[in-house]
Amino acid sequence: ARLAARRPAALVLIGGYPGEWKGEHPLEAIERVGAQDVYLAGWHDHDELPEFLNAADVQVLASVREQFGLVLVEGMACGLPPIAVDRFGPAEIVEDGDTGWLVPPDDEAALAEAMVAAIDNGEERARRGIAARRAVRERWTWPALAGEVAQVLEDVAGVRGGQPAGASSP
Repeated sequence: ARLAARRPAALVLIGGYPGEWKGEHPLEAIERVGAQDVYLAGWHDHDELPEFLNAADVQVLASVREQFGLVLVEGMACGLPPIAVDRFGPAEIVEDGDTGWLVPPDDEAALAEAMVAAIDNGEERARRGIAARRAVRERWTWPALAGEVAQVLEDVAGVRGGQPAGASSP
């Protein structure tokens, strides 16, 4: 509703597995605030998500207690710049000003402002989307994660360059 007061935009909410929300159902919240052009797409299988993500201009995750935020990584892999809360997992995934926008927790005005910025500047939105996709490939793909795990295991084992720490090369 705050966004609609400033810019026309359609919002599509994906998800909503039965019982997934806490408290007020999203449809009840939409009706309570009188928001227009908000659509509940419902729950979809994982293999259908790229179609939704590729049809979007930006992804918004306003959760203040998101421990990781895999949905952000999935959207960023599709070149979708995210708007997320600067807390927990999203703060580790999104680089504010580079791969997306981060806003303070529970700050509806800042969230609406970030959405307006994304709508108003298609060039910046595209730049951040390209950076988001690159960041996912560098940090969140299986090969990148496997390299990090291997490094942790080497650190724990005291191994450097394939040899125990302090061992001399033959």
